[in-house]
Amino acid sequence: MKKFFLVVLSGCIAASITAQDVARSSSSASGGLLGAANFSQFRVTGTGTADYNFEPGWSAGGWVNFPLSSGFSLEPQLMYSSYGYHSNADASSVLLKDGKIRYISVPLIFKFHTGDKFAITAGPQIDWFSSFEDRNNLAVEEDFKKTSFSAFGGLEIFPRGGITIFGRYIFGLSNMDNSSSHSDASKYKNQNIQAGLKFRLFGKKQETYQATEVATPIPDSDGDGINDDVDKCPNQAGVAKYNGCPIPDSDGDGINDELDKCPNQAGTAKYEGCPIPDSDGDGINDEQDKCPNEAGPASNNGCPILDKDGDGIPDAEDKCPDVSGTKANNGCPDVPADVSKLLSMSSQSISFSANSAKLSTTGNASLNKVVAVLNEHPEMRLKIEGHTDNMEKDADNLSKQRSESVKTYLVSKGISADRIDVEGFGSSTPVMDNNTTANRAKNRRVELKIVY
Repeated sequence: MKKFFLVVLSGCIAASITAQDVARSSSSASGGLLGAANFSQFRVTGTGTADYNFEPGWSAGGWVNFPLSSGFSLEPQLMYSSYGYHSNADASSVLLKDGKIRYISVPLIFKFHTGDKFAITAGPQIDWFSSFEDRNNLAVEEDFKKTSFSAFGGLEIFPRGGITIFGRYIFGLSNMDNSSSHSDASKYKNQNIQAGLKFRLFGKKQETYQATEVATPIPDSDGDGINDDVDKCPNQAGVAKYNGCPIPDSDGDGINDELDKCPNQAGTAKYEGCPIPDSDGDGINDEQDKCPNEAGPASNNGCPILDKDGDGIPDAEDKCPDVSGTKANNGCPDVPADVSKLLSMSSQSISFSANSAKLSTTGNASLNKVVAVLNEHPEMRLKIEGHTDNMEKDADNLSKQRSESVKTYLVSKGISADRIDVEGFGSSTPVMDNNTTANRAKNRRVELKIVY
């Protein structure tokens, strides 16, 4: 403790001596708000064995500074502070094992300025107990002293600025233990390292200068370091090489001619003042051209339009880019009339019992013909659409199961499953009304369609 005060006292004396040598400056009364981070613990003295860690907390409040001279000022502060505590000892053996205590803190700061950039601070602090939080639910408010005293020392950076950085070490002098649970020889004293920012809301810096006789300089209106009497562009900052005028930019691209590899052609800094290149000459610059070495239209991002099957439909729009087709069918071949007729007849030959997805054998012969068509036209895909009548249960699932039954049969005959899509429509699209048994039987169906 004695060493602490000796260090602070030595700093104050050095600050006073230094302050006499620096340029004279002072401040009016000022004030504002502050916020700080706390790293606190109990310092257990005497016979106590509790080991406390530094725990984070915070402080917020206001301050008012009264300058007493150019190198010394007095600053009272008012803060609401939260100190955290954590001990590795058994909870029942310490004052507060894991929790927080909140205080109303009033430090009185004696500030010794070493100039405009630094100040040394020291002084007393009084804390009034406000509330506490015990995560172990063992302590009560009566266990803590309501008032405690501390001393502190610290440093401020830019003490006369609009924003001041500060830090200080707070050394508790009072025993916070008011309980009867611990030995009188065991004392719990606060210890806190605090760092934060102060924001000035009123008051401003005042400086005094010693009057000196200064010769009237030759004016430099544009501030470029070249006096107006030799500056050919006195109202426009420039360089000596061009007699006080700016370095020229002939093409107006913002890159001066000394750095511009294309001084007479507007360009970009990336290409050292030259335009963005267009390697294939298609009018689309390389940064936007997805095929910079192959000419193509802007509509295809600078790439040539491809038509692999030669049907006059670009591959980007052709749903069958490898098979010649018609524009009406999106680039795919028209389905031959005989194939369409075969699929229609095959669909009519496939029937299902009510509430069943089991494929009847009556349609196998027709499905075998479908297999032959698909083998003959490997570019074709098949879509199977399943349907139910309006009296069947779980119609959506049942209709899809009927499509799956047909697909399973075709796959068993060697058709790749990847070429077959299935969908169920339930009873939403009947081909007949559902008023008779015969009509409902016709609605229990699948429809086969060629797709590409």
